[in-house]
Amino acid sequence: MMKIKSLYILGCMLLVGCKSGTDDQKINPDSLINKTNIYAAYYAGNFGRAYMLSQAFSENNSDSVIALGSQGQLPFYYKTSEGSQFKVIKQDQDYNKISDIIINNSKGDNNNDLYIDIIGISEGHVLTDEALSHLKDVFIVPEGTSFFGIDKGRIDNIISFSKRAKENGVKNVKIILWDSIDIPKLLKSSAEISRLPNHGIEFELFNFMDLSKKVKLLHNNEGLLSSAIYTGAINKSITQGDVFIKNDSFDENKESVVLLGSYTRNEINTSKTNQIDILKKMESSVDLKKYNIIFKGHPSEVSVNEWIKDNPSLTSASYFKSFPYELWNVIGGGDHKYIYNGVNYNLFLPKPPSEIYSIFSTALYGEDANKIKIILGYNKVKLENSEYILTSEIDRSAVEDLGEYNRWVDFTKNTNVPFVQAYDWINNIEK
Repeated sequence: MMKIKSLYILGCMLLVGCKSGTDDQKINPDSLINKTNIYAAYYAGNFGRAYMLSQAFSENNSDSVIALGSQGQLPFYYKTSEGSQFKVIKQDQDYNKISDIIINNSKGDNNNDLYIDIIGISEGHVLTDEALSHLKDVFIVPEGTSFFGIDKGRIDNIISFSKRAKENGVKNVKIILWDSIDIPKLLKSSAEISRLPNHGIEFELFNFMDLSKKVKLLHNNEGLLSSAIYTGAINKSITQGDVFIKNDSFDENKESVVLLGSYTRNEINTSKTNQIDILKKMESSVDLKKYNIIFKGHPSEVSVNEWIKDNPSLTSASYFKSFPYELWNVIGGGDHKYIYNGVNYNLFLPKPPSEIYSIFSTALYGEDANKIKIILGYNKVKLENSEYILTSEIDRSAVEDLGEYNRWVDFTKNTNVPFVQAYDWINNIEK
């Protein structure tokens, strides 16, 4: 059975009255749920940590324990005005120690939830029977779309984990997925994944925008941003300066149109040249009176940022030095406060995107397809007069991205978003 959490239900549980507009809504401290949510992951990457952190700060539980990373002076404590308490502690790969965290932090009555990364579970790591006995529900968080290709041995381990958990009193074991995914399509695509519901493992569907609304409703942005740094979801270099660099033409009142970029590790001039040429084309394709152009590149692709900085006459784009895309969407635009190692900081973020141009990214599973204008494939480049020039020849990365795009369309039914080669789009060539 699939379950989609309802923002409306949460709101009616937490609010005194249901007025229009969050400014008039008041949190009732007596509505705190006397339970502990525990978030534990050694292997979680950008998506896993972004989801777990957003989920933690969208809940009105009495306590949340976050064991996702270890940067800064830990443990880090944060308490909201409504009374929710958060503790970020050192991440640990040892599942016996994770079991101890569960046992030492759980409330009574078997009313505690665990969020844990799929990699450790699928590799056969186990929690102790005593730890499982303290849990009501267990949510297994995939690391991006690698779950779609999961093999039999890993599925067997997930099933074995679920069986043991339920033998020790766990009510539900669920796997987290984006709510854009058509679950029947997913099950049909994989004989291995289709075994999970037969063993009582459900899918919990979520949406980052829904989590964003809950975080804002609970006024938890500051805690989320601070905890994201302690867990390594945001690099601690954020404290050394701006993470978002504004172009001189940037206007805080404008909407955002974003280019989601990527990185080709072995052919960096391919990704650099393609993305620069796409940005140049966007200058003439985007309504600059309405939108700021924002480049949100891969953390490893700093050469495009350097080009933007060095060529203000060729582009109006602003850019991120490094910041998780999902957390930008959840935290939202504007001025934000956060704490790191006892020091208070301020951070400005632009408005989350209203329109998206993208090289294929798993982040698109969490987006409203109506925002996505186009998905672009890279073309090969050639060196000519000491300058890299885009050619019409398709780069091998675009072949892989087209496969990912076709799966995305199949799983989400987003058939109105086209996949076009960068060279063709830039030169207005119809195929």
